[in-house]
Amino acid sequence: MKKVLNIISIIICCMISCKEPSSVVQGDLGRSEWDGKFIYLQLLNDKEMQPEILDSAMISNGKFQFEQSATIPQTALLSVEKQNQEGCIAQFVLEQGQIKISMNERGNIQIAGTPNNDLLQKHFEIRNEPIAKMQQIYGEMDRLNKAGKLTGPVFDSLDRICNGYMREMRLLTLEFVKENINNPAGKSQLMEIMGLPDRLLADVIDNADSLAFEHPLVQKIEERVNTFKAVGIGKPFQNVMMVDMNNEQVHLSDYIKTGKYILIDFWASWCKPCCTAMAELKKLYDKYGDKGFEIIGISLDQDKTEWKNKVRELKMNWPQALDIKKEAVKKYVVGAIPHTVLIDPSGIIVAKDLSGKELEDKMAQCLK
Repeated sequence: MKKVLNIISIIICCMISCKEPSSVVQGDLGRSEWDGKFIYLQLLNDKEMQPEILDSAMISNGKFQFEQSATIPQTALLSVEKQNQEGCIAQFVLEQGQIKISMNERGNIQIAGTPNNDLLQKHFEIRNEPIAKMQQIYGEMDRLNKAGKLTGPVFDSLDRICNGYMREMRLLTLEFVKENINNPAGKSQLMEIMGLPDRLLADVIDNADSLAFEHPLVQKIEERVNTFKAVGIGKPFQNVMMVDMNNEQVHLSDYIKTGKYILIDFWASWCKPCCTAMAELKKLYDKYGDKGFEIIGISLDQDKTEWKNKVRELKMNWPQALDIKKEAVKKYVVGAIPHTVLIDPSGIIVAKDLSGKELEDKMAQCLK
């Protein structure tokens, strides 16, 4: 009888424990103006990478709480309803344990209480430094704009500074992801690094384990890195189909292996840096055009008329082609332009992104 009672006690305990939430999210936003608004707990669907509402709660005295039974760590978002629109205020990992989320006097979210969220918080504290600098610049822009002093040159200068801080923030996140790609904290930050150049993402793939490769963003990064490596220095050129100035189909292979060094110049008529660089390319072409050197201009333009007019305006007297199907852009992983690729007479890529004196020195070395 005693044995039976012990078994019943164990069963009852198990039933009680199963009903208890394994994840508790306690929040304190410290903002009374949000009282009465709903806050939404959302999970980021790993397949579609879209947030799905899991639960909602009303904010009272700046506080809220969620209780969930899910134990598999997943990337989660918190959004506060603002005039029937949701504004994301926090990203964290929903996992077993008591997760505490608060907002400091600067409006920065702080997360704590579980291993992955403690790890994320350390990263956020570092990442918040360039974010704070960006916010200062945006504040200065707003002040100058209201005073009527935000001129074009001033805006461009401040915008460049902001872009620098944005890049710094992404690079800090990249380092965090590389070190933590095999845990939920690192995977939760994958979306933040997708805008970085493919060449910087290779270490993420090298560090990923088999489980990490099940994540759709890791698969996308792997695809991008593999494509990038296929047109790396030392690799054979990738053939592409384009149209020339006469609207005739041409292939890159038509120009390769003709005994010349071929410089592919990716550009567009609307790209000011591209058009500015044409003067240097023209000098280089005049100097080496009859000595085993050829340039192939590949335009990213959508408007054929603007493309042709710019070619004539800048007197670009080397072969020109339009990447009408975006095949060249994809195969050569073209991000920012101008972008150059130098191919030797045997069809091997020997240099990338050379311009100015670096390009001139390279050609002098190749054609000496």
